[in-house]
Amino acid sequence: MYAFYLIDKPLGITSFDVIRQLRKKLGTSRIGHTGTLDPLATGLLLVAVWEYTKLIPYIEKGSKVYEFTVMLDGESASYDLGTEVQPISSADRSYFKENISRGDILRYLRKEFTGEIEQMPPKYSALKVDGKRALDRVRQGEEFDLKARTIQIDAIELLDYEYPRADLRAVVGPGTYIRSIAHDLGALIGSGGYVTFLRRTALANVSVDMAQQLDDFVAEKTLEISKLFSPEKYVSLSPEDQWRADNGLPIATIEEYIEGEYYFVIQELGITNVLQYVEGSLKPVRKLNIG
Repeated sequence: MYAFYLIDKPLGITSFDVIRQLRKKLGTSRIGHTGTLDPLATGLLLVAVWEYTKLIPYIEKGSKVYEFTVMLDGESASYDLGTEVQPISSADRSYFKENISRGDILRYLRKEFTGEIEQMPPKYSALKVDGKRALDRVRQGEEFDLKARTIQIDAIELLDYEYPRADLRAVVGPGTYIRSIAHDLGALIGSGGYVTFLRRTALANVSVDMAQQLDDFVAEKTLEISKLFSPEKYVSLSPEDQWRADNGLPIATIEEYIEGEYYFVIQELGITNVLQYVEGSLKPVRKLNIG
């Protein structure tokens, strides 16, 4: 069996909890997901089974869309409601309510949270530090430092604002922490900032509107593989070129592709190969044993 499932992860459970339940429902241990969602986050979780787990690294490279709410009236160590919020004073709340306008928020977003930026991940995260999750190190009272990382924010939009609440939507690249955006925005303003609502609405080329609920999971409701990536990412091969791809041989082409990009061979049964375009050839990088 090889398939993709779209799951709308509910509030209060981990992404691994979803996998644990699906292992039982599907009767397989060869299963994985793309993009971990925190227990306090909901939304799209893309789950791969058997051979399609080999495609997870290529899906991870794509952008993700989140809708989230930031409260600008305090701080928490986890940058969300996972740890106790330290509120600002009522006097400070009154000050920021009078002096931080919608226009101010928009200017911060355009100037500081658009394009390629440096971001410090939260210590309350699954990010590995010397082989151990940062979250576990925090809980065990260990002292450690994290390094800022370069991330990409393709777009960020202010959906609604009435102090202290700001509702936003962001399109971000891999490795981006939405909680860090909230914390950093609050730090710039001076009010503090933390996430109270977080939902992933899209990943790669699919959206949460296409997902099924975990409690009503139907094994036959798989993702149509042609919808996983954008149409231009798929290629069809002649029998001769399919043989070359299966045997790790490059395929010369005069078609226009983007240098360094990955493309996916789609046949009647599904995706059979991953190719990378390098200097005029499609070079096989991974074969999927389907059929």
